[in-house]
Amino acid sequence: MRVLAFNSSPRMKKGVTDKILQTFLAGAESAGADIDMVYLTKKKIKFCSGCFNCWFVHPGKCIHDDDMLEIRQQIKAADIIVFGSPVYFDGFTAQMKVMLDRLISGGMPFIELREGHSRHPSRGKEVKIRKMLLISTCGFGEKDNFEPIIHHMKAIAKNFATGEYMGALVRPVGSALEMMQDKNPEGVQAVLDAFHQAGVEAVTKGSISEELQEAVSAPLISMKEFVKRANVKFHELIAENSSN
Repeated sequence: MRVLAFNSSPRMKKGVTDKILQTFLAGAESAGADIDMVYLTKKKIKFCSGCFNCWFVHPGKCIHDDDMLEIRQQIKAADIIVFGSPVYFDGFTAQMKVMLDRLISGGMPFIELREGHSRHPSRGKEVKIRKMLLISTCGFGEKDNFEPIIHHMKAIAKNFATGEYMGALVRPVGSALEMMQDKNPEGVQAVLDAFHQAGVEAVTKGSISEELQEAVSAPLISMKEFVKRANVKFHELIAENSSN
């Protein structure tokens, strides 16, 4: 089994997104999966120009010669695709959206009804089901901040002719994983253990239990305390940089 993960955080290895993605992938690898991590910020991906050449002029071939050809091949080889992104303005980062838009060349312009809904058919003839998982974090503490990005993830899975939504592993107050390492190390470790076990379950069971999807979101700090700590830190950062 091959697990392909996209990290669309512009902070790449410095952010919480990478920490939870790597923990999930470690679990998947321990269960026997081959894993690939793609840092989209490092990739050369031009935005879709909306010219539709890939549909009507050179079917299946984009006008842009960049890293998307390699990414499309990786997607074809994957059994599980993990979309890793922090929440930026209620959705995916720009790096992820640009990559997703460019997948249009893998479809055809014709319209078909799938389960009573208009969709574009896939250009390929394969029937392999690819399971799709969202892994996301955000700075706010309420889980409803993830609702727009989860809704988008479900729509993406539906748009793939062979896609299947596996679920969402979301981490509110992502910075608490570092902030609370000294005060609540057991809680932090429990969250990371849940991400690791989710990787194991994804490979061994083809699904992730509701219990684990809840466990990765377990609160590590009260919202009142978090707001207080965060605002103090922000004032300190502003003061430090204003003096330079």
